[in-house]
Amino acid sequence: MVASRFKFGKNNWKKFISFLVFLIVLCGTFYWGYNYGQKGRTIFGLTPAVTNTEVGKPANVDFSLYWQAWNKLKTDSVFDTYSQTMVYNSISGLLSSVNDPYTVFFTPSDNKLFQTDIQGQFEGIGVELIMKNGVPTIVAPLSDSPAAKAGLKAGDIIMKVDGTKSSDIGFNELVNKIRGKKGTTVELEIIRASIDKPLTFSITRDTISVKSVTWEEKNQDGKKIMYVRVRQFGEDTNSLFADFAAATRKAKPDGIVVDLRDNPGGYFESAVDLVSYFIDGGTVVEQENKAGKKQDFSTTHSATLKNYKTAVLVNGGSASASEIFAGALQDRKAGTLIGEKTFGKGSVQELVELKDGSALKITIARWLTPNGRTINGQGISPDIEIKSSDTNDTDPQLDRALSFIATGQ
Repeated sequence: MVASRFKFGKNNWKKFISFLVFLIVLCGTFYWGYNYGQKGRTIFGLTPAVTNTEVGKPANVDFSLYWQAWNKLKTDSVFDTYSQTMVYNSISGLLSSVNDPYTVFFTPSDNKLFQTDIQGQFEGIGVELIMKNGVPTIVAPLSDSPAAKAGLKAGDIIMKVDGTKSSDIGFNELVNKIRGKKGTTVELEIIRASIDKPLTFSITRDTISVKSVTWEEKNQDGKKIMYVRVRQFGEDTNSLFADFAAATRKAKPDGIVVDLRDNPGGYFESAVDLVSYFIDGGTVVEQENKAGKKQDFSTTHSATLKNYKTAVLVNGGSASASEIFAGALQDRKAGTLIGEKTFGKGSVQELVELKDGSALKITIARWLTPNGRTINGQGISPDIEIKSSDTNDTDPQLDRALSFIATGQ
């Protein structure tokens, strides 16, 4: 028996090569499309509205439950369902699960407003708000803002905005309802711990332009005293406080009063910079991360104001970076705290920009004073406790600070 060989003709080879090329292209296209789809990338200028990706998910989490709920809502809800809104609200809910009022999600528009706020100029009534114990709470009204002039105080709880209950809307929507153009009016109903019934405030919005540091020379019992008010720790704080320090050295006063009342905080670096004027080297504050690892932050320049007797005014609206300053001077015996217990916001937030302009603000560490005291949820108690006045006619806290500098008692 003679074995025969199969022979390809010229046409057969062309067909085989064409089929092989087609198969390679088909497989490559499938792999490329699958890879891009899983990573949520753009394909020919088109981005899928939602990418159901399993890549990188925690092994012990069943994400199929989420997508089951998603699909049921999309198919059966009688209300409008917008995929991007659902994504944003999902992320917001995810961040709220850690029960930290400072861990929040910003949509692209919210992120722009946040960036504007920390630059020191915006339109609104001038308050910093957080969600505390599940309710929107005023950290502090900014000095000389419409909110401060109307009589809003740190710790006030906002129950209604223009007749809408705070409990019926999300926190970001609440903030947006309070904001508005200069000259327009917003009505707030608030609850204050010291008063039995709700209070109503009608406040006209204005342009809030905050010069973070101002100062003046005061006289008490024949003593020259430099009074400096730090309204927030913003972009202009370091340079303005440097000017104040230079003016103080030239004036050669008998002491300094640093007013941090209703200062809601701001840049961490600015707090460390200002503390450095009063402490001659060493620890300003410690940060403790999730793993319990501690990092010391020390002074950044020479303490040119360390030889001046210093009083620091604080109250329930002194928060965040203000508490770093107050705690450092108290622990290091560089200043005497006068007023009321501070707010108790002692944590570090990292702002993470996402690819569409939205952002995550996540608490990544806690602050401790140089002596290891926890600030967050505890606050800083003053060395000399003085209650504030219920009217704007007198300022017993400032009077006590000036007296302390002048008399030493």
